[in-house]
Amino acid sequence: MGFASPFMRVLEKSARGFVKHPVRRARAAGFYFSNSLGFPILPCLSTLLFLSTVVFFSGCAVAPHYVPGEAALHGVTPVLPKTPDSLRAELELVAFDHGRKSSVAAVLAADPGRRYKLDLFGLPGMVAASFYWLPETWTLALFDRSAYAEGAGEHVEFGNLGIHEVSVHDVFSALWGGFFPGLGAAAAGLPPAWRRVGVAGLQYSANGQTWTAELDPATGQVRSVCREDSAFRAEYLEYSLRAGRPVPTRIRIFSRTGPLLEIRVKSLEDNPHWRRNPFFLKVPAGFRKLERGDSERFE
Repeated sequence: MGFASPFMRVLEKSARGFVKHPVRRARAAGFYFSNSLGFPILPCLSTLLFLSTVVFFSGCAVAPHYVPGEAALHGVTPVLPKTPDSLRAELELVAFDHGRKSSVAAVLAADPGRRYKLDLFGLPGMVAASFYWLPETWTLALFDRSAYAEGAGEHVEFGNLGIHEVSVHDVFSALWGGFFPGLGAAAAGLPPAWRRVGVAGLQYSANGQTWTAELDPATGQVRSVCREDSAFRAEYLEYSLRAGRPVPTRIRIFSRTGPLLEIRVKSLEDNPHWRRNPFFLKVPAGFRKLERGDSERFE
């Protein structure tokens, strides 16, 4: 099994070095000895212990499995994971816009499918913008510009964040196990009326469109999902176990023209104990309202 982290690769490289240059490596590592005649003696026990550590850690670097995906690929009835009632995630958002790339730190508070609050940070600890979504309305406050915008529906556009008229559910749902875009606020698990295609693919219909998901045949992980018109594609990369379930720590969103947004997961907590209620947003008095089509909107 290969090494799945930089730490593993360092251990692997060090182990190879011991095999090729045992004396030099042992001296550098601090456990080189010599006898009275000056001949080097490598303590076999220490070397074996080091190599055993390498093997042990490489064996622990096992890719997490997505059980519903595995079940679908093997033709058995899947056991669907329970969606957390709420979660908190620390993120880095990388936006791609007309050849430019920018990143911002963010914190997401979510009651999946019901309400979302996203805080974007400028200077350390300073909230530059906040987005609050509810099924009936959403609000975006730009504190650094004394402006705000409002709208309704699950499709939202923030130009400078790389999000262009996409569903808020589709952008964030992979964090709680919803790997199939287009289903709105549907619970985590497999899409309804899905069908198997190819070696490790699933197809399903949502909002009048056909979607195709590609899964990893070894783990059942959902690797990518694409809408038939290529207007929306998501890639789920670098899975790890978070809160006891597989979560992609990199999520990339694409349109026909290229990448729009990358979400990098720094931390994730299911059903957190909130020190204070994060689900509110009050627009300060005097903020200017940005209308759709405003040249300054989200630029």
